[in-house]
Amino acid sequence: DHGWHLGDHNLWCKHTNFEVAARAPMIFSAPGQKHPGAKTDALAEFVDVYPTLCELCGLPIPEGLEGTSLAAVMEVPDRPWKTAAFSQYPRGKVMGYSMRTDRYRYTEWLPRNGGDPVARELYDHQEDPQENVNLADRPENRQLVAKLSRQLQAGWQAAKPKD
Repeated sequence: DHGWHLGDHNLWCKHTNFEVAARAPMIFSAPGQKHPGAKTDALAEFVDVYPTLCELCGLPIPEGLEGTSLAAVMEVPDRPWKTAAFSQYPRGKVMGYSMRTDRYRYTEWLPRNGGDPVARELYDHQEDPQENVNLADRPENRQLVAKLSRQLQAGWQAAKPKD
């Protein structure tokens, strides 16, 4: 299960785009697994569960799924994998679209009826794993924000692992 805000970020709730609410442990075990108990830093999403179970059970993976089977990560836990994981959650009249890379969490808040972002958030998990300092509006991060915005807009298809 994912976490609960207990006053952090002035929130008392379970559902947000912050790491504490968007991150959850994912544990798989399969007969014949080469590395039982191995851990990985590979980015994974809940949409990956179904295709993973299909592959582990020898069933065809249906076309059109957004998820990617994690069986290859179970085979080689340190292999290169997705470049980002995505989440979204509303806040009032805006929808927050968030992306977690190996280092950053980047979020854009968009009006539900369309338009440009009304706010952005950028957190550097190497320097600030609790996501306390929003770096998005700092001039020195302008290029990084533009790059992450393009990556967010490219979506999950562009973040898929390169086989």
